[in-house]
Order: sequence, then structure tokens, then C-alpha cells
Amino acid sequence: MSGETGGSDMQSAVATLNVAAGSWGESAAPALPSADEKLWGMLANIAGLFFLVGPIVVLLLKGNSKFVKFYAIQMICWSIIGIALSVVLGVLFTVLAAVPMVGMLVINVLSPLISLLFLGLLIWLTLKANSGLIFKLPMIGPFAYGKAYDA
Repeated sequence: MSGETGGSDMQSAVATLNVAAGSWGESAAPALPSADEKLWGMLANIAGLFFLVGPIVVLLLKGNSKFVKFYAIQMICWSIIGIALSVVLGVLFTVLAAVPMVGMLVINVLSPLISLLFLGLLIWLTLKANSGLIFKLPMIGPFAYGKAYDA
């Protein structure tokens, strides 16, 4: 009887995993990436430090690999969001700079914190690519996955 329960638990876990495949988070790549693909996946993430230019160059050089294409497209999308966020925060910080003490405190705390979070995310994604895993960021990850693997 416990064997039947274990089998059904396993089937429900697989079904849950299949449903979650379209959502964000970590999953295995459909095909095991080669060492070269892992390296270029890592480079696509590191190239995110150069915003749009780096990931586009990686996409142009190694876009024939679905694994590399996923990480490059995800970084291009992340770069676009980062640029838009920079503009919004630039305006916000300009307004806050007019507020004595509080404005400068918020700017001096928030700006480095956002930069550290961005850098931490790039390191995390780079490590995931090195492991041969797909890590889909919320909202943009499923989009990038669809462009890379469903195209």
C-alpha cells in the first residue's frame, strides 16, 4: 500500500513540476548544456554589467545555443528594466535631493543597496548557468525561455 502512495506522490510531484515549468524559478535545462554552453551562459550574465551591449554581443556570437540564447535574452530584458529603473530613480533622487538630510540619507542608502542587489543577482545567475541550470527571473524569465526554447 505504501508503494502505491509513493508512486502517486511521485506522479503528483512530476505533474507539479511540469505545471511550474512555465513559471519563474530554477529548473533543469531541457538538454544538458555542454561546457562551452555553460561558459557562454555565464558570459551572457556577466555581460549584463555592460547593460544592453554585452548580452547582445553574446547573443550574436552564440545565439545558436538555446541555453546561451535564454540567458542572453533574459539579460537583455533585465538590462532594459535596469535602464528604466535608473531613469525613474534618477528623477526620484533629484526630487529627494531637495529635502535636507532625509533626501541625502535615502539616496546614500538606497543607491548602493540597489547596486549590490543587481550585482548579487548577476553573480547568482552566473553560478546557475555554470551549473547548467535554467533560472527564470519573475516575468522576464518565462518570456526569455519561450523565445529561446520554443522558437
